[in-house]
Amino acid sequence: MPLIIFDFDGTLVDSRALILECHRTVFTEFGLPVPSAPDSLALIGRSLELVLVELAGADAPVQDMVSAYGRRLPRLRADPLFAEAPFGGVAELLHDLSRRSETQLGISTGHTSTAVVPALAALGWRDWFSTIQAADMAPSKPHPAMLLQAMAATGAMAGDTVFIGDTSFDMQMAKAAGVRGIGVTWGYHTTEQLEEAGASGVVKTVSELRARLGELR
Repeated sequence: MPLIIFDFDGTLVDSRALILECHRTVFTEFGLPVPSAPDSLALIGRSLELVLVELAGADAPVQDMVSAYGRRLPRLRADPLFAEAPFGGVAELLHDLSRRSETQLGISTGHTSTAVVPALAALGWRDWFSTIQAADMAPSKPHPAMLLQAMAATGAMAGDTVFIGDTSFDMQMAKAAGVRGIGVTWGYHTTEQLEEAGASGVVKTVSELRARLGELR
């Protein structure tokens, strides 16, 4: 039975505004220079602690900043200006895949479970996923643990599993787990980065992704 695992930010939803505003407010709160948008977006997909070390430095109060993110994220997400927005066609694709009795769906994300589960619930997607793997459940991408745990939870074999993501971290994780990695170009890393990281294929539109997934049986 095929298992299709999706990354969240940059793959299913556009979260640029939310992420950048979180960074702006938290870095400002701690009196640190606000990182540039390109620097912030380039690290999406990794666990927040590692992102903060990269952006703020190892001497920054990283754990306090993580706690501040946890407080601010729900408030910002409740504001329509910053809430994640599904990419066009994604909700319909997920709905259709969820109705395929022979297919299981999963999530693997750099968010913590306490951040991603409410987001899925708000979008009305929570019940479509058989397994949700998050940053508080395994080492950060590109470590393969989240994908290995997803396969163990669903009984899927690596040869029947595909992981869809938008960053090189996603493709490196898929390769390390021995599963097919499909890169999408509407997120945060380029086609070249995805291919260099080991993507088995790269798609440019949701329609193209739908066609590729329709071939899985």
